[in-house]
Amino acid sequence: MSLLRNKWIVLLFNVMIVTLLFTVLAPVYDLFHYINQLFYIAYFYLFVGILLWVIRGGFFDAITYSFRRFSNKMAKQKDYLDDWKQKPLPSQTIEKSWLSFFLFHGAMLMIGLLALLAVYYNM
Repeated sequence: MSLLRNKWIVLLFNVMIVTLLFTVLAPVYDLFHYINQLFYIAYFYLFVGILLWVIRGGFFDAITYSFRRFSNKMAKQKDYLDDWKQKPLPSQTIEKSWLSFFLFHGAMLMIGLLALLAVYYNM
């Protein structure tokens, strides 16, 4: 777990994953296909990071609360041990460290992607 705490080692690991995917999946070894593989990994991180950001912001809290309330009211067999009001909402279950992890790595890989695109189009 201590390796995951060092964000630069994980960033280096991500670049190695991109390089491995490039060597395995690319039909031709050129900068264009490397940029494509980097795009897939970078935007996976950004997609997960932005999704966690939206969840942590409380966008789905009201929907989750209303579904819990509705299912409790409409249940034929009441579960009196289930306290639906006290269950944590989705915004309370997302830790800030995971949010910053995904956003940082997505942003760093995107910066590398933009730098490689600048090199590619200036050739």
